[in-house]
Amino acid sequence: MYRPKLAQVVVVLVMLSVLSTAALIHLIWQRAAGESIEEIVASLDAQTAGSVRNDLSRTLALVSSTAEIVRSILFQGAISADDEVKREFLFLSLLREQPSIAWIGFGFPDGRFFGSHATADGRIEMVEIGTARAGELRSLRRDLYRPIPGDIFFEERIKAESAYVALGAPWYRLGKENGEPVWTVTNVLPNGFEPAMVLSKRVETFGKFTGVVMVAVSLRRLSEALQALELPALSKAFVLDESGRVLATSQPSDGVMAAHFSDFPASDALASAAAEAVAASKIDAFRIVVPSALLGPIFVSSSRLPFENWRLVAATPRSTFASGIDKNIRRIAFVVLAMAALAAATAVALANFLFARPLARLAAQLRAVERFSLESVRHHPTFLAELNDFSQALKRMAVGLSAFARYMPLDVVRPLVEGSIEPKPGGEVCEVTVMFADLPGFTELTEKLGPGVEPHLTRFLTIAVAAVHAEGGTVDKFIGDAVMAIWNAPGKQADHAARACRAAVAIRTAMHDDPPIATGENAIRVRIGINSGTALIGNIGSAERLSYTAIGDTVNLASRLVNVAKERGVEIVLSDATMRELGAEPMTRPLGLATVRGKAKPVGIHTIDQPRVRSAGGSDGNGDYDGGDARVPAAQALRR
Repeated sequence: MYRPKLAQVVVVLVMLSVLSTAALIHLIWQRAAGESIEEIVASLDAQTAGSVRNDLSRTLALVSSTAEIVRSILFQGAISADDEVKREFLFLSLLREQPSIAWIGFGFPDGRFFGSHATADGRIEMVEIGTARAGELRSLRRDLYRPIPGDIFFEERIKAESAYVALGAPWYRLGKENGEPVWTVTNVLPNGFEPAMVLSKRVETFGKFTGVVMVAVSLRRLSEALQALELPALSKAFVLDESGRVLATSQPSDGVMAAHFSDFPASDALASAAAEAVAASKIDAFRIVVPSALLGPIFVSSSRLPFENWRLVAATPRSTFASGIDKNIRRIAFVVLAMAALAAATAVALANFLFARPLARLAAQLRAVERFSLESVRHHPTFLAELNDFSQALKRMAVGLSAFARYMPLDVVRPLVEGSIEPKPGGEVCEVTVMFADLPGFTELTEKLGPGVEPHLTRFLTIAVAAVHAEGGTVDKFIGDAVMAIWNAPGKQADHAARACRAAVAIRTAMHDDPPIATGENAIRVRIGINSGTALIGNIGSAERLSYTAIGDTVNLASRLVNVAKERGVEIVLSDATMRELGAEPMTRPLGLATVRGKAKPVGIHTIDQPRVRSAGGSDGNGDYDGGDARVPAAQALRR
C-alpha cells in the first residue's frame, strides 16, 4: 500500500490552501466587479434617461408655449389669420427664436394652409397652400429666407402645386375635434416626408372656429439630442413609441434612420439585443443582460419618457466597462498560478529542511534502536522544537535501553524492543386662512427695557403658538415681535376661518389675563389681522435652502390688517373674505370699509368683541383636525 511522505502531504496542503484562498478572493472580487459594473451601467442609464427626459420636456414645453402664443394672438384678434403680412412676421419671428421647432403652421377650415418651416440647411421657408376643387392639386407658394445677424434676407419665391390637404391631416382633425391641445406623431408634413411630433390647438375668434394652429418638432431633432449625449463607447440609445416603432436613435446604422428594429442590419448587435430585450419583456421599465455572439453580454435597459407612453431603450456592451476588469482577472489568474508554483517550491524546500531530513534521521535511529544498535543513536539538533525534543528523547531512550540491557540479556531485551508500540423648487394654490399677531408698542418697549424685553416677547410668542396649535393651525414664522399662522394647510380643515378666529380670541384673552407689560397698558394687548383666500402653499426658496410658507395677496392683506387694527383701535380685525367663511355670526361687529395699502379698493372689515371662544378640537400633528366634527358650521363653533 502506497503511503505518501510527509513532505508530499505538506506540499499538497500548502497548494490547496493557496489555491482555495486565491479562488475565493478571485470569486469575491469578480462578484464585486460585476456588481460595480451593473451599478455603473444603472447610473449611466439613469443619467441618459434623465438627459433625454429633460431635453424632451424642455422641447415639449417650448412647443406648447409657442402654440399657445399663436393661438392667443389669433384668439384675441390681435392678428387676423388672413392678414398675410402680420401672420408671416409672427411665424418668422417665433421660428427664428426657437431653433428646435421645425414647423409653425395654421390650417384654415376651407383647406388652406400657411406655415413657417426651418429647413435642414438652416434657411426658413414660408409655405402657403391654397384651395382647390376635389381631385385637383392645390396652389403652392414657397418664400425662402436666409437668416442673417439680427434679421432675415429674402432669397426667392417658388410657385408650384401641392397634393397636401391639411383637412385630412391627423393633427388638423384631432385639433379641430378637441378643445384641449392634442399631440400626434406624423410622417408627412406640407414639405413631404418628415417624421415629427405635432402639437395642434383649436382656434376660435369671437366664438367662431377659424382653424387649427400646429407646432412640430422633427424627430431628427430628437436623434440629434441622443447623439449629443455622452454615451459610453459602443453604446446605443433608442426612443420607441407606444407601439414599439423606433422614433430616434443615437447612432443610425449606415446613416439610415430605421423605423423598426427589424430595419437594422443583422451586424448591428446592439439593435438586435435591444429588439430581443423589448420583445421578451412584458413591462416598459427593465434592465436585463442579453448574450451576443459579436459583443458578448449586453446590458439593455428601458425607462419611460414623459410623452405619449414613449420610452428610452439603451444598449451597452459589458465589455465597455469590463474589458479592463476581465483582463485583470486573467492576469490575476496567472499571478495566482505563479504564486501557487512558488509556494509549492518553497513548501518543498521548507518541508525538506524542517521535516523530511530530520524525520529521516529519526527514522534511521529508530531502526537502529530496533536493531538494538544503541551506540549509533545520537542527538541531532533540529530547527523545530518538537523534533529536537524527539531526538533528545530518543537519545535518552537509547541511553536507558543501554542501561537496561546491562541488567538483562540482549536476547531478552531485543524481543521486547521489537514488540514496542509504535473566521446608499414647489407648491400648490389652495384656500387658506392666514393670521398675523403683533405685540403693540414693541419698538418703544425695546427702547425702554433693552435686553429686558426678551421675557415679555417670549411670553407673547408662547401664548400665540399655544393658541394656534390648539386650533390645529400651523405657525409659519416669527417676524420680529409678530407671528404668522395658517390654517387649511398642509392638512385640510373645513372650518379653517373659525379656527383662526378662535385662536385670535384665545391669544387676546391670554394676553389680558396676564399683567400688562408697561404701566397704563390695559386696553390694547395684541393686534391681530385675519384674512381668507387662495395662496401659494409649499416649499418656497432656493436650491440651497427651502421654507414651507404661504405667499400671495391673501397673506399680504392679512399682514396689512394688523395696521388697520391699530388705526381702528381694536385688537382683532378680520376681512370680508373670512366673514364669508364664518357665515352670519352675531359675535362679530362690522367696522365698515378700510383703505389698505396695496389694495386698489377699500376692504370690508370686522372685529370680534366676544372675549372667549369654545375650541372644537386640536391637531393631530400633521395639520389635520382630529377633534370635534369638522362639519359643524363656523358660526356655531364660535358661539360659547
